[in-house]
Amino acid sequence: MKKYLLIALLCNNVAYSQTIDFDALYRSWGANPLEVDIKRAQMMWNKEIIANKSCASCHTNNLKKQGKHIKTKKIIKPLSTQVNPKRLTKVKKINKWLKRNCKFTYKRECSAQEKMDFIEFIKQS
Repeated sequence: MKKYLLIALLCNNVAYSQTIDFDALYRSWGANPLEVDIKRAQMMWNKEIIANKSCASCHTNNLKKQGKHIKTKKIIKPLSTQVNPKRLTKVKKINKWLKRNCKFTYKRECSAQEKMDFIEFIKQS
C-alpha cells in the first residue's frame, strides 16, 4: 500500500513540474515573444473597463495571495507559480482561463499580445 501511495505522489509532482515552451505557445497565438511588456500587463491587470471589475478585483494585486471571485465569492488559489506550482503547467488550462477571464473582465477575448504579457506578468510574480 505504501509503495502505491509513494508512486502516486511522485507521479503527481511530476505532472506539476512539466514545462511549457512558452515561446512556442506565444507564436501559436500569433504573438512575438520578443515583444513582451510586463508593465503593460500590470496596467491592464488593474484597468477597470467595466466599473469595479479588473483582474485585480478577483486575483488581487499580490499574486502570491489567494483571491475571491467578485460575483460568486469562490476562493481563487494564488496565481504565482512560486506559491502555487500547479499554475501555468497546462496549455489547455491557460487557454481556457485566459479566454474566460478576458471575456468576464473586458467583455472580449484578449489579444495574443495581451495574453502573452499577462502570462509573463504572472510568471514574474
